[in-house]
Amino acid sequence: MLIAGSPAGMGNVGEIILADLIRHRGIDAFHSFAVVPTKYHWKPDPELGGLSLELLKCNRLIARPASVGKFAPLRSIFNYQVGFKRELERLCDTLVTKARLTPPKQILAVLNNAMMFALSHRVADALGLPLLTLVWDPPEYLLRQANFDRFSRARLIREFERSLSRSCRVAVVSEEMQSDYAAHTKAPMQLLRHGLRVEKARPASGEVKTDWLIGFAGSMYSTSAWRAFCRALDSVSWRVAGRQVRLRILGAGIELSSSSKACIEYLGFRSTDETQSLMADCDLCYLPQPFESHLSDLAHYSFPTKLTNYLALGRPVFVHAPPHASVVRFFAQRPFGVVCDSLQAANIVEALEGFLGSDATVRELASLSALDVAKTQFSIDRFTQAVDQFLGTSA
Repeated sequence: MLIAGSPAGMGNVGEIILADLIRHRGIDAFHSFAVVPTKYHWKPDPELGGLSLELLKCNRLIARPASVGKFAPLRSIFNYQVGFKRELERLCDTLVTKARLTPPKQILAVLNNAMMFALSHRVADALGLPLLTLVWDPPEYLLRQANFDRFSRARLIREFERSLSRSCRVAVVSEEMQSDYAAHTKAPMQLLRHGLRVEKARPASGEVKTDWLIGFAGSMYSTSAWRAFCRALDSVSWRVAGRQVRLRILGAGIELSSSSKACIEYLGFRSTDETQSLMADCDLCYLPQPFESHLSDLAHYSFPTKLTNYLALGRPVFVHAPPHASVVRFFAQRPFGVVCDSLQAANIVEALEGFLGSDATVRELASLSALDVAKTQFSIDRFTQAVDQFLGTSA
């Protein structure tokens, strides 16, 4: 029995990982329930057409904003105490009733929204079944994104911790989650990151180039890093180590601005194959993480799936992240490019100059290191082995 805050395969990184998990284990192994907003419109993944999936509509996944005034916190708390808990009881009764019709052997719950924090351990207790939990993002970040007030957030964090405590196995995406969340459970905590078919990777073309091509693909949620990166290039008129810098941007949308003659290719959203082909020619792939103080937990605990995609191409990576970010510590153990932990233009330019201006052999070694990390840490085989271990199944 699978319970998640969204259906698998809808395009979100976590949902794509979940879809690959289901495909590996087999769609017949799961009876899935997705707790979604009341106005949610579902477009089924054609590759998961045979999956048994039921949508459970819920109007309390996003907190209703309290009106301003001195009584606003009290109204917000009241909304949580009454509205949220009523929905929680309804969904719990629904899931338990449906599960008893075809009794499952265990419950896999993805803790990716407030309702899932509170629902998972209650359903497991009511059914008396083993609970497996999967965590992609830190709970504090998810609750802030959903507009819950600080009092409700504190209560929901305790619900998250109860679900971890009730679990017999927990899968997380970063070493930081693995070490810190272990305080809330006696269950084994393992890493489960997305895997790709690394053998399809190809190195950049050997043609002589007159500029540096830096690529970015995906969604941009690290606006502070991105803006600082563009300001740094402006400060040197978009020339680094004797060559013009050209940016290649792939994604559904991004903020573009420059105070000088920028050279930016915005190519919009592309398919996976097109993205791999376009990014494979880059001298560097740009990986920003948030420097904003209110997103410090996201940088510290989450692990960017963009990194997996970049490394699988055998491309060096420019990691632009605060010192406490999980990806910075990951890079320190196995360098595959260059890292900059500052928003200062001079420091960003220095990092770019140091890498792009180095001997070609250094850059080639970084490419080889990227492929090696992809093969040893992010291959499809590594992913499926981790899934088997997590689900308690044989390969």
